[in-house]
Amino acid sequence: MATNNIPSAMEKYLDVLQHNRDGSLMLGASGLNGKFWAGSLWFYEDPENAPDINKCSAGIQTEAGVTDIQWIDECRVAIASDSGAIEVWQLVNSRSAFRNLFYLYEHDNAVHSISINSNKTRVISGSSDKLVKVWDLASQTSVLTLRAHTAKVECVVCSPNELEVFLSCSQDGSVLLWDLRKPKPARRLSRPVGTSLPTCLAWKPGETHVLASGDETGKIILQDSRADNTGTRLTTAHTRSIHRLAFSAKNPLWLASTSDDCTAAVTELQPELKQIYRGYSHNDFVRGASWDPLSNKLMTCGWDKQVKGHDILPGAVGSNGRV
Repeated sequence: MATNNIPSAMEKYLDVLQHNRDGSLMLGASGLNGKFWAGSLWFYEDPENAPDINKCSAGIQTEAGVTDIQWIDECRVAIASDSGAIEVWQLVNSRSAFRNLFYLYEHDNAVHSISINSNKTRVISGSSDKLVKVWDLASQTSVLTLRAHTAKVECVVCSPNELEVFLSCSQDGSVLLWDLRKPKPARRLSRPVGTSLPTCLAWKPGETHVLASGDETGKIILQDSRADNTGTRLTTAHTRSIHRLAFSAKNPLWLASTSDDCTAAVTELQPELKQIYRGYSHNDFVRGASWDPLSNKLMTCGWDKQVKGHDILPGAVGSNGRV
């Protein structure tokens, strides 16, 4: 059943935002309501209107906090919930209302990250219950449960090129490369000396084997999944834990990062890892990051209940300081 009853308020903590390929934006919010986490989902045809609830195109209250969002197509999104559920919502009535397509509760703890494979048939999820699960969108069921991690799974990310390949990282200190075509599907990737627990991951656009990871001390590691630290590059982008990494699709040499140091940064990958932008416009943890596919503007959100836009030019300065 579709509903266009837009919630009267937005929760304080903005953890995630994601652009669709047409430039529209989905925003996820969370907050404590008594003893329980509440959440909401907000759609903006014009991203510049976020997070104004009076200018949203559609909004819906969710049963728990929203921790991650992935677009499936122009009208469907999958979301991760801190209740342990995976949900799929559809925009209907000319994208002015939401309809819930399914709500699947199989994780025993919060889901922190989801990713959708390249042909939009499966969702991968990672949770505090230490599990990675594979979900089939057509049958609306989980088809595989993977038990390789021994601590909270922080991030999962599907390969942009290979359907059965994805990455996961965990507080157990490991980054695993998964290939579900193999009898032993998980392979642990090497980590450079001096790095800390991995917190987030991203594949470099246009590459099959190049990935970036962020860690708890603010470092970014760029590596080739086929090599054992050969050619691995490292830079310190933040002073505290990195929450999210996002490559620009228009300029794959630009890698955005958001952090608990309350800043957003952009690192350029060549000729060496070099920070070209730092934004200081947030005043609490910066959580979400997404590049507008039309304008290539970086947008971020955080626990200060703000959505900020960043126009990135080499040598740019943030709103309150310099690179």
